[in-house]
Amino acid sequence: MGVKEIFFTSLADSEFQLLYERFGNSFYQTVDTVLEQLRNHPESGPIFEEPVRRILIPSSPFGLFYAIHGSRIAVVALLDLRQDPKAIRRRLQ
Repeated sequence: MGVKEIFFTSLADSEFQLLYERFGNSFYQTVDTVLEQLRNHPESGPIFEEPVRRILIPSSPFGLFYAIHGSRIAVVALLDLRQDPKAIRRRLQ
């Protein structure tokens, strides 16, 4: 399956901007590498809660949550994984 587009929901984009401001270019580059991995292997992240998948952001406590919609990937959240899983599930609803 070829991914033609990866896009961020408005809330995920806000989360990314806050994390970028806090952690800078190295975080941006790491997320960019993760997005390239998803472009090539969209199902590489395990299902967290159908239809949302999660992929870890290396060298950080964050996870990128996304859903596959045909040839598009929607990034729905960038969350700190050290929080209660119930809080993560509430955020994803």
